[in-house]
Amino acid sequence: MKKFSKIFLACAMTVIMLMPTFAQAKKKITIWCTDKEVAGFEPLKKQFKKDKKIDVVTEIQAEPRSKFIQAAKAGTGPDILVGAHDWVGELAKNGLIAEINLDAKKKGEFFPVSINGFTYSGKLYGVPYCIEALVLIYNKKLISSVPGTWEELLKTAKGMTAGDKYGFLYGIDNNFYNNFCFIGAQGGYIFKDLGGKYDISDVGLDNAGALKGCDFIYSFVKEGVVPTSTNNGTVESNFKEGKVAVIMDGPWNIKSYKNTIDIGVTKLPTLGGKKSVPFVGARGFMINNSSKMADSAKDFIINYCGGKNGQISMYDAGGRPPAHVAANEDVAKKDPFVKPVVDSANDGIAMPNVKAMAVVWNYAAGMIDKFKTGETSVENAVKSAANQVRADLAKNPSKFE
Repeated sequence: MKKFSKIFLACAMTVIMLMPTFAQAKKKITIWCTDKEVAGFEPLKKQFKKDKKIDVVTEIQAEPRSKFIQAAKAGTGPDILVGAHDWVGELAKNGLIAEINLDAKKKGEFFPVSINGFTYSGKLYGVPYCIEALVLIYNKKLISSVPGTWEELLKTAKGMTAGDKYGFLYGIDNNFYNNFCFIGAQGGYIFKDLGGKYDISDVGLDNAGALKGCDFIYSFVKEGVVPTSTNNGTVESNFKEGKVAVIMDGPWNIKSYKNTIDIGVTKLPTLGGKKSVPFVGARGFMINNSSKMADSAKDFIINYCGGKNGQISMYDAGGRPPAHVAANEDVAKKDPFVKPVVDSANDGIAMPNVKAMAVVWNYAAGMIDKFKTGETSVENAVKSAANQVRADLAKNPSKFE
């Protein structure tokens, strides 16, 4: 009996000693993201599991942002949310995502515009993994090179436009994102950037520069180069069919185009001797403030997703230009289409990440539609929209900061 008791005790002690290992093996980190991002994470998930013995589970969500807000407010949801930097303001303001502390050296490994995008009220809330900005993409069979100024491109495109053939197209219709690069080039702005914080009471959508930019947008229509109904879908289909020489589009479509056409890619031209200023998007990883695996989640996004090798791995699998500078430089050596995206991004600005942008979207695309169709003058359309933005924000400014 004593012998049995000793054996039983020894077995029990062994089980107790192994319990932490068993418990750890059951731990997991959950990621919510869109279906376009899954492939990029697979190599990193495997490496993290090998090193840390923790599973990383990816759950595809069609609307990750809205679903995350609902879940996080209830204290549930994923450990990690993958999304655009302009989600940060709303999520951080509502206490739904955690601050991520990176030292100056680590921050310096990324393009500044990507770090700025994930910064809200002076605090960092995400680790970026890619950057995006509009570029010019051209069909080499139709045009050998693209003019370096918008003025020259307009002239060249006009001479190539006839019937169902176009010299240049872009999604002008109901699209403020595409049109902002002209406004920004001349000194127009959304909100005054105070260095990590936006003054939403200072709206620059109708200053003198913004009006100049909008005048040039109207010239595409007035000169018969870009039809008023042209949207992103029209641009994509016509370009793939070989009907357009040059388009303005983003890096998200380059892979699809190069599989169909012999293309060239270049950064956006100058306007009035000044660089185009496109919106720059950064996508990255944010941590749920309610996560019980926050430390492990931060380890994963900083040391695996945020490192040079990790970002190259994500690029190889997913194709998005890395936000990590050294990683970007490496992939640019084998992919000639990466550098033009970076060049455009370096000229651009991070899309403001405050909730007040929702008000801008409500009116800004409409203001362009009004003057491009001739419904009203450029000045009337722009000033009316800007004043509406100011009026809406003035009703409850704290709600939109």
